[in-house]
Amino acid sequence: MTTAAFVLAAGFGTAQAEDIPVGHLATTSGETSRVAEIYGQGLVDAMAYINEHGGINGDRLAYESVDYGYDALQAVATYADWRERIHPVVVLGWGTADTEALVPFITEDEVVFISGSSSGHLTDPTGRSPHTEVPAPYNFFYGPSYSDACRGLVQWAAQDWRRTRGANTSTFLQDLTPPRFVHMGDNHPYPNSPREACADFARDLGFEVLDPIRYALAPGDFPAHCEALRQSGADYVFLGNTSDSNVALVRDCARVGVNARFMTNIYGWDELAIEDAGEAGNGMVWEVSAGTWNDPVPGMALVREVSAMSDPDGELYRPVHYMR
Repeated sequence: MTTAAFVLAAGFGTAQAEDIPVGHLATTSGETSRVAEIYGQGLVDAMAYINEHGGINGDRLAYESVDYGYDALQAVATYADWRERIHPVVVLGWGTADTEALVPFITEDEVVFISGSSSGHLTDPTGRSPHTEVPAPYNFFYGPSYSDACRGLVQWAAQDWRRTRGANTSTFLQDLTPPRFVHMGDNHPYPNSPREACADFARDLGFEVLDPIRYALAPGDFPAHCEALRQSGADYVFLGNTSDSNVALVRDCARVGVNARFMTNIYGWDELAIEDAGEAGNGMVWEVSAGTWNDPVPGMALVREVSAMSDPDGELYRPVHYMR
């Protein structure tokens, strides 16, 4: 268990009786750390900004950031330590596997848990859904669930298929040759989270749903995976991994001649990925779900004030995950 390597303007220090204890499960190492570090710095800066401006009703946030290495068991151990030592009233989490593993504990303790994960399994406060194992009444996240976002991408794909064939704007595909849809990602709770829901929706719209193709969350060499994708004849591909893995994949797929439209989740692409992928990333359809750093949108002035907590000179460009 290590303290996360963020630029800290303030932190836990010596907690006072009136402080609000907050645990921050960060990932500055592990498979998803490239996007997690950006997201985590945003959280740390936001907490420092709140403290700088009087806290919450005068009470400061006494927060502790710990790098759990994208390891669910380490996340559970970290929470157990906090439970005995700092008694957090809020935990800021990250990944799907660890967030889901912690649901029973935070529910028992009635601790508010705000995660980077937007797994659909966290959206049922009662446990009545046949798709959730336990109720998650204290779990919250920003934006659509992974499942709903994937459904939105598939709906776009159906409209794109019709439009490129001169058909009307209806979403359903029953009067056309069905396009082929495939889910790609590691065999891991995060990329798996939307797989069944998205596939069911794709079938409802008239897609032919192919067997999933697995590729690792850690970036690597993926020509064999791309060849399998090419031979499948898929027209639309949902990438369930994070951006650095996806960059490696689309580069290899460009080399083997894959002719398919790639789509991806909230963490599956970003400005850094666009630069790294080059032409291989052209045409990626991505769930952005936030204003980007230079967007003239409401609230961005405040975000820049928050950013100044760790970048007082304003020299850094913050990728979109910071804004989440």
